[in-house]
Amino acid sequence: MTPPFTPILALGFANAGLLYGLAAAAIPIVIHLLNRRKRREVRWAAMRFLAAALAKNKRRIRVEQWLLLAIRCLLVLLVVAAMAKPFLESFGDVIPGRRTHRVIVVDASMSMAAKAAGATRFDRARAVAARLAKDSRRGDALSLVVMGDPPRVVVGDPSPNLEEVAREVGELTQGAGGVDLEATLEAVDRVLEASTVSQKEIVFLSDLQAASWRARGSDPSGDDGLRRILAKIEARRPRTTIIDLGAPAAGNRAVVGLSTNTPVVTPGATVVVTALVKNFGPAPVEGARVRLTADGRLGPEQLVDLPVGEEVPVAFNQQFPAPGDRVLEASIEEDALPPDDRRLLVVPVREAVRVLLVDGDFKPDSFQAETDFLAAALSPGEAPSEQPDPIRVEIVPESRLARRDLGAYDVVALCNVAQFSPVEVQALENFLEQGGGVVVFGGDQVSAENYNRLLFADGKGILPASVGETVGDPGRKDASFRFDPQGFRHPILAAFRNQPDPVVAGLTQTRVWTYHGLKLPEETVARVALAFDDGSPAVIEAARDRGRVFQVAVPADSAWSNWPAHRSYPPVMRDLVMEAASGRQTERTIRVGRPFDQTFPGSAAGADATVQTPGGASIAARLTAEGGLARLHFEQADAAGAYQVKLGPPVASELTFAANTDPAESDPAKLDRPGLVERLPGLRFVLLEDGRALSRDAASVGRRGELHRPLLYGVLALLLIESFAAWRFGRAGSR
Repeated sequence: MTPPFTPILALGFANAGLLYGLAAAAIPIVIHLLNRRKRREVRWAAMRFLAAALAKNKRRIRVEQWLLLAIRCLLVLLVVAAMAKPFLESFGDVIPGRRTHRVIVVDASMSMAAKAAGATRFDRARAVAARLAKDSRRGDALSLVVMGDPPRVVVGDPSPNLEEVAREVGELTQGAGGVDLEATLEAVDRVLEASTVSQKEIVFLSDLQAASWRARGSDPSGDDGLRRILAKIEARRPRTTIIDLGAPAAGNRAVVGLSTNTPVVTPGATVVVTALVKNFGPAPVEGARVRLTADGRLGPEQLVDLPVGEEVPVAFNQQFPAPGDRVLEASIEEDALPPDDRRLLVVPVREAVRVLLVDGDFKPDSFQAETDFLAAALSPGEAPSEQPDPIRVEIVPESRLARRDLGAYDVVALCNVAQFSPVEVQALENFLEQGGGVVVFGGDQVSAENYNRLLFADGKGILPASVGETVGDPGRKDASFRFDPQGFRHPILAAFRNQPDPVVAGLTQTRVWTYHGLKLPEETVARVALAFDDGSPAVIEAARDRGRVFQVAVPADSAWSNWPAHRSYPPVMRDLVMEAASGRQTERTIRVGRPFDQTFPGSAAGADATVQTPGGASIAARLTAEGGLARLHFEQADAAGAYQVKLGPPVASELTFAANTDPAESDPAKLDRPGLVERLPGLRFVLLEDGRALSRDAASVGRRGELHRPLLYGVLALLLIESFAAWRFGRAGSR
C-alpha cells in the first residue's frame, strides 16, 4: 500500500482568522477613487497651457498611478498574509510560532564512526543536534533518543531547558553496535505518548546505512510489528525529518570473522585460527596486511588480496603453552571505519576435557561393561608426556549419578542407563544450562517410557528425539544395517572428509544389528549427524540452553554393533565429545550490546563480581540465584574489546569475555529516498541530504514549510520599491 501524500502546495494558516483582514487591500483603491471626485471647474487664462501639458502626459501619469496603486494593495495583502502565518502542510502539521516538542534521534551505530575530513559522522550528528537545541524557540521542549541495539532514551520527558539538552548531546558517546529499528521507533513513540505538547516533531540524524534501517529477521515491507509502530507514530501527526549524514559510494574493509578449527583447545595442541576479511568495495585491494595477536603479543602476519564483495579466509597456526583464557585478535590496517578493523576471540584453554561416563551395566571384567570401549576410545593412554591426552575420563555406575557434582565436568556420557529420576533430570538440565555437554547412548536396559516422559517431555526436554521401538534383532548378526555419513557434513565426521575409500569404508562398512528407532518432532532445529542406510537417525545433535546434547541410537559397547571394535569409532567419539564440550567456549565471545551470561553452581549465589571494561572502568555486579544455579548477568557490554571478570568467594576465580562489532554494520551500503519509503511504510517524512550545511544552520530544520518570513521580506522589498517609485514618478512629473 502506497503511503498517502499531502499535495506539495497545500496551505495551512496558524492565524486563519486574520485572513478577513485581506479586505483592507481595498483601502488604497477607495482612497484613489475618492481622489477622483468631480470638482467645480474654473477656467482662467493660463489654463490652456496646463491642459495641453496634461493631455500630452496623461497616458504616462495614469500608468504610474496604477503601478503605485497595485504596489500599495499588494503591500496590504502581504502584511495580512504574513500575520496569518501560512505554512505548507506537506511539511507536517506544525504551526509556526506554536510551542513544539521536538524529539531528536541520534544514530550511534558503529557505521557512524566513519571518518571524513577529520570528523566522524557521529561528530557531525552531535553538531547538528547541538545546533537544533541551541536554535530552538523559547518555549519549545526537546527530547533526546539514541538509536542503538538496544536504543537509549537520554531525555524522555519534554524538557524546556534547552541548555541542559545541549549538554546531554555533548556527552553522547559513539557506539560500537548495530540498531534495533523497531525498538528505537517504540522508544520514540513512548516519548511522544508521554508528551502533553500538542505539536510534535521528530528529527532523525543518521548515515542511513541499510543494515541499520531494517527490521530484524524479516523483510521490512512485510513486518507487522514495524508497520504497527509506524502507524502509531503517524497517528500522532508529527512532522518527521530525516537528515542524511552518510557518504555515497563509501568503501570499507573489515575483519568479519575469527574462529578456531577445534571446539576445545588444550595446552600444546596446534590450533588453526582463521580470520575472515571482507572488502566491501568499491575497488579491489592488493597486499592487505592481516595480523594475529595473542594476549597483546604480536604474532604472525600475512599479505592477501581482497576482491570486492568476497570473504577471504586467512589461516594462522597457533599454540598455547598453558591453560587459561587467551585473547586472540585479528587486525588489518586502519581505514575510514576503524572499529571493524579488528576482531577478538576468547579461547578458554583447558588443561583437559573432563568426561564423566555413567555406566548402566557396570562390570569389573575388561570390555564387559557398557563404558569400556568408549573409555578406551576417548583416552587410550598413548599420549607422550610432553603433550598429555586432552581428554580425561572418569567412570561411575548409574547408582552414583545423583550424588555427583556435574559442574566439575565438561561432558557427561550416559551409557545404557535404565531410567532417570526427576532429581537426576534436573541436575542434567542445570549442567546443560552451564554450557556442559550430554551424550546419551541406547541399550537393552533403556526404558523408552521413562526416557520419553522425563528426558524427551514432548520435545521440551533434554533429548531431541523420542525413543521408539527397537529395530532389528541382536541375535541375527547376518542381517545388519550400515551407516550413511550424509556427505560428512557434520563436524564429528570431519576426519573422513576427502579421505580415500579404504578409510571411508571404515565407517560406512560398520555393521549394526539393532538400534533404537528415534523420532524427531516435525518442527525441530536438531541435526542428524549420522544416519543408517534405511534413513533412520543414528546420531542426533541439538543445542539445549548453553550446552549440547548428542543422542545415539546404539549402545556404547559392542552388543548391538561391531562399531566399538572398529577403527572409525575412536575418532568419531573423540570429535563427538569435543563438540559436546564446546558450549562453554562459544559463550565467551558476544556481540556488542548483547548481555553476557554465565552460570555457576547454586552455592555461588550472592557472590560479588567486578567487571573491568575495555576502557578501564570497573563495574560492580553480583551473582543471583536462578533455579538451582547462580547467574552472572552483565548488560553494559557497549564497547568492543576484552572484558575481565573477577569473582569473589565462594567462587574466587577470574574469566575473560570479548565483545565484537556486528559484521552487518561494516557494509557501507546506504538507503536513498525510495529505500526509506520501503523500510518505513506509511510514515510521512522529509529527507534532507545536506548534513554539512545543516551543521551550520540547523535551525532551518524547524523553519521548513513556514511562509511568513518570506512574506515579510517581500513587504520590506515592496516598501522600498514603492518609496523609490513614488519619488521617481514625482520627480518626472515635476519636470
